[in-house]
Amino acid sequence: MKATRVLVVDDHEDIRKTLTVALDDEGYDVRAAANGQEALTVLDEWTPNVILLDLMMPVMDGWAFRKEQLRRDGEAAPVVILSAAGELESHRAALSAAAFIPKPFDIDRVVETIAAVC
Repeated sequence: MKATRVLVVDDHEDIRKTLTVALDDEGYDVRAAANGQEALTVLDEWTPNVILLDLMMPVMDGWAFRKEQLRRDGEAAPVVILSAAGELESHRAALSAAAFIPKPFDIDRVVETIAAVC
């Protein structure tokens, strides 16, 4: 069985590391990026099954990343918003995201959400 591929996009290094280690321990194939621009570079070489996406990041935020991701590939990997921003349901709808998880997050919820989306 091929492992589900997860791309973690968050500007906080500790969050990226926590999610990468936890998801790897759960058997996921995980890559991480510090902002939307780095995530686009990852997408040039690797295709995830799902993307955990922070919204507020320097260089390229989550909104700009999602717009470019969809422009590049109409069949783009589903996105799960992982953010401390308010009104996450409206952001989810605006970005055509599969789900959202508010920060601070529970790792079990993250794993459950990824399983549900994939």
